[in-house]
Amino acid sequence: MRVSSAQLGQYVLKGLDRQGTEYAKVMEQMSSGYRITKPSDDPLGTVTLLGLKSEQGSLDQYRTNIGNVSSRLEKAESYLDSSYQVMLRVQDLTLSGTNGAATDADRLAYAGELQSLRDTLLDFANAQDEEGHYLFGGSQVDKPPLVDNGSGTLVYQGDSLGRQVQVAKGVSMDANETVQNIYFAGGNNFFADLDGFIQQLQTPGASVSASGAAMLGRIDGAITGINRSLTDIGGRLSSLHSLDTAQQDLGLANDKVIGQIQDLDYAAAADKVNQIQLTLTATQKTYSQLSQLSLFDYL
Repeated sequence: MRVSSAQLGQYVLKGLDRQGTEYAKVMEQMSSGYRITKPSDDPLGTVTLLGLKSEQGSLDQYRTNIGNVSSRLEKAESYLDSSYQVMLRVQDLTLSGTNGAATDADRLAYAGELQSLRDTLLDFANAQDEEGHYLFGGSQVDKPPLVDNGSGTLVYQGDSLGRQVQVAKGVSMDANETVQNIYFAGGNNFFADLDGFIQQLQTPGASVSASGAAMLGRIDGAITGINRSLTDIGGRLSSLHSLDTAQQDLGLANDKVIGQIQDLDYAAAADKVNQIQLTLTATQKTYSQLSQLSLFDYL
């Protein structure tokens, strides 16, 4: 089959158009720094990228949640640790006040310090985070856990429920604490018992041996509750740290794969540009020669 000069010209023009399109594509890639600038560049790679980037978004949210929960738990841990130290002093003063050798003046001094420590424990129990949410009321974060019931007795108005926050795929963590099992375990009311003991210490000549012994038992129970909460928080913080590290590592691995799929190899792209330019030059030269042919060149 004989090919006319017109057909040859069309073939050359199509080649020029194809090479020009390829050149523009490579230049767009070099400008953006990405190998894939539109889904049609690599459909399978595009789908993979969408999945990886979605996972990266989830990992970022989980790590944000981990940071928020960790911050809240660390604050709770700090207040509980301070409460533990205060409770040890309450224990010492209760022992001293129960001692038969203590005078009424001694007991009055002990009562004054115990009252101050009692108020400190109350402040710690009603502690808030930087957003104004209460740390120790269970899921009731918008109201103080301990309040006066109107007759001078402190009562717990929180609950024992956990506020679950997702910190990894399929993993949730309690972001809150409660003082219910510290000060109100077994139906007891630590603050009511302490208030009663303080009142007895303030009463001249009152016998405090029985109430002192009972108070020491309440203090032991509160200390046990604080230690239990501290252990639980420590375990959660350790788990959160491990999850954060694992998700950071996974995120870095995903970033590497995303880069391998998405990022442009500049050296290879520059080499391709040179090849296209050489081909364009040769094609243009061929087209120029064809356009100068006449019918007499074929005779």
